[in-house]
Formats: sequence, C-alpha cells, structure tokens
Amino acid sequence: MTTPVVSDNVETLKDEAVEWLIRLSAQSCTEFDRKAFAVWVQQSAAHQAAYAEIARRMNWLEQAAKTDTISRSEALRYRSNKRKTVAHRWTRLATAALVLLTLGTATFSSDGWYGSSASYAVARGGHEIINLPDGSTLEMNTDSEVKVRINRRQRSVDVVKGEVFFSVAHNAEQPFIVTAGAGRSIDIGTEFDVYRQAQQVVVAVQEGSVRVEAKQSRELIASQTVAYDQNGEFITLPPKFSIANTTAWRRGKLIFDNRRLDDVLAEIGRYHNVQLKLADPKLAGNKVSGTFAVKRLESNLATIANSLNLTVHHSESGEIVLAKR
Repeated sequence: MTTPVVSDNVETLKDEAVEWLIRLSAQSCTEFDRKAFAVWVQQSAAHQAAYAEIARRMNWLEQAAKTDTISRSEALRYRSNKRKTVAHRWTRLATAALVLLTLGTATFSSDGWYGSSASYAVARGGHEIINLPDGSTLEMNTDSEVKVRINRRQRSVDVVKGEVFFSVAHNAEQPFIVTAGAGRSIDIGTEFDVYRQAQQVVVAVQEGSVRVEAKQSRELIASQTVAYDQNGEFITLPPKFSIANTTAWRRGKLIFDNRRLDDVLAEIGRYHNVQLKLADPKLAGNKVSGTFAVKRLESNLATIANSLNLTVHHSESGEIVLAKR
C-alpha cells in the first residue's frame, strides 16, 4: 500500500464539500451521485474533514435561521418568493451553503469568531499529512487520531492517540497548543513530534522551541526531548534517545539503538494488523539495534530472530510468536 500524502488546497476542498452537500440534499440526487461522493470523501482524511466541517456549519446556519440574525436575513435573500412555503430540507441546506460561501471568509472562517473544528484519524499502517487553514501541517503516523480547533484566539490540537509531527506556522497572537494526556505543548515557532503512548507522552523537538507544561514546565529547543507520565510527572527517558530515531517513521523507517525486544515488537506491531508475542517473557530483555522498513514485517522479524537466535512461528489464531530455537 502506498503512503497517502494530502496536498489538496484546504479552501478548494471546502468549496467542493459545499457543492457535494447541495448535490446530495437535492431531490434529484441519484445513486450515481452518492457513489461518486463516496469516492470523493474517501480520497483522504482531509476530504472527510472538509465535508464534516461544512456539514457542521450548515447545521449551525439552519439553527441560526430560526432566529432574527444576520444569517437569517442573508439566507432569506436567496429564497424565491414563489417557494417561501416550501419546507424541503435540501432547499434550506442549499440556502445555508450560499450564505456560507457569501459570508464564510469574513464571519465563519477559522479567522472569524465562529472558528472551525475537525477530527482526523489515520488507520493502522497509515501515514497522512493534514494541511491546516493557518498554514501549519500535521503529519500523522499509524493508528493516530487528533481533534483540531482553530478560532481567533488560539489554535489547539488534542492528540487522542498515536503520534503526530507538527510543523507550526508561528503566530504570537494566536498560540498553537497541543494537548496530550496530562500535559500540553505550546509552540514557540517550531517543528516537533508528540507521541502519546499508554503510559507516557514523549515530546521531541526537531527545530525551534516548545514549552511543555505538565505538573511542571520545561522549555525544549532543537534536539531535546522530554516525557511525562499519566499524572503529568516528568520521567527519565532511556539514554541515547534520538530525535532522528524518533521521527524516522516519517521516512518509512524504524530505528532502534539497543532497545528491549518487547519494546521493538510493540513498535513494529503498531503498523500491522497482527499480534506479535514472545513465547517466553524472559526474552523481552534481549536488546535490538538496527534500521527496519516499516512495511516489511516478515523480513524485520526474520532479521531480529536471526540476530537473537530465535524462531518465528505463525499460529492458527493469526498471532506471530518469537521463541527460542
């Protein structure tokens, strides 16, 4: 499977999403239209997010149309006098779409008071780049999920699970805040990686600086890394913890330097729909070093097994088990 990389213009996607919403809501919508939409929306997480955001805004405008607001007045301008009594849902949605296109940049855009919110998710084995309206990018690793909120006051991202590399367009008047577990990272103009694991969150800075706030606060500069646990306490990372190794997944690689075998299997397993196990828990402490291609599961396991004098077994249940020879 090739790695999907999203480079679509965000505003173009939003325009397309508005057109799709109108098309799908029309009485003339056909099965062909619905299938064509399914193809469009599945092209990338960015397409899905654009449509979800437009749909949310349409719903908001429909609700606003029930009150005496500017939105209602603008919406009513697009209603035909001959069809004022027609209550078809598709008509209201089309009206809302026109209002959004007319007023969106000034009133409903990410720079306006309403702001925008979206959720992005990447499946196991996936790797995707999301372009945000402010010029920042999120590069999402396998099995990851984030929630993004941008308004006039600030830009915020909640890392629900997984790992994300952030390239932030700095704006001192609109801080960029990343929340993960019991802490948050505040951009001071930078590129950095946030990896939310079961027991800890690791923040690694590649360029610029980041202030990490948990129970205490630390400011990181390029090549520095910090981790905190579920309670927000800073914890010590293993020696030789490298930003280059940490972000090697962006190049389709996994780099291990004297890492425990159980940790290595856990990392490799993140990219594949299979359970990797050790026949004997005592094997967990064996150390592994080397560079591995993310997608080459079988060759990776064979290399590890040969270096540690182990065997690789495929069980009937679908598990892959490493055992002593």
